Amino acid sequence: MVDCGFPSSYIIDSLDKMAMNISFISGVLITHSHSDHVNKAMMKLFNRHNIPVYCHHNVRHDIADRFITRGHGHNHGLLRAFGDEEIKTGSFTFSGFEVPHDSAGGCYGYNIYKTLASGIKKVTISTDMGFPHNGLTDRFIDSSVIVIESNHDIEMLENSGRPDILKQRIREIGHLSNDECADFLAHVLNKSERLPEAIVLAHISQQCNTDKLAFDSVSVMLQRQGYDKIKILLSHKAMANEIVCIE
Repeated sequence: MVDCGFPSSYIIDSLDKMAMNISFISGVLITHSHSDHVNKAMMKLFNRHNIPVYCHHNVRHDIADRFITRGHGHNHGLLRAFGDEEIKTGSFTFSGFEVPHDSAGGCYGYNIYKTLASGIKKVTISTDMGFPHNGLTDRFIDSSVIVIESNHDIEMLENSGRPDILKQRIREIGHLSNDECADFLAHVLNKSERLPEAIVLAHISQQCNTDKLAFDSVSVMLQRQGYDKIKILLSHKAMANEIVCIE
């Protein structure tokens, strides 16, 4: 599982709908310490079920101080910090990489690897990316699935009535716009030897974006670049998106 900011009842119900339960989770990867990505109730639940939670060394102290009840987790190995190394949890291997965002200790995306009969598959997940820089491209290339935010439409953000300081924060260090997402993906795909089976658009703003605008921005790019066979999926705040199966 990557991040756990939803109420525990929602996550348990979502697992149940997939004929799964909390015991199926071999590890939890935390991207950063904002409360829509991690909460105390879920951390308590993981502690009860002895499920390890992983975060970068730079994020660990903020996570521990804000979301772990004193006497739990910290002392029982619940929270496990990592650096540049690859970590194995269950049948998966992962490594983290920093992305620009205004959160304490930084924000991290993940490459998650799984060995199947057809070879090693790679899933790359990154939300809350303030802006893409050249060093991030190599983290995304040759992914079987890419999960990336397409947060806002620039015009809708400007006309949203939000305070100017918030607009500036979103533009400069907070989140990727639809256009930035599409442009970055074009660079990634042009450098990739293997194309992804699916691109999942995440963190779509409910006030400053629409599903159609996010979808169309990436769809037009894929058609122009000749990658129109790649599937585009949308994620949603209060409902599950389509399940992607990698073979």
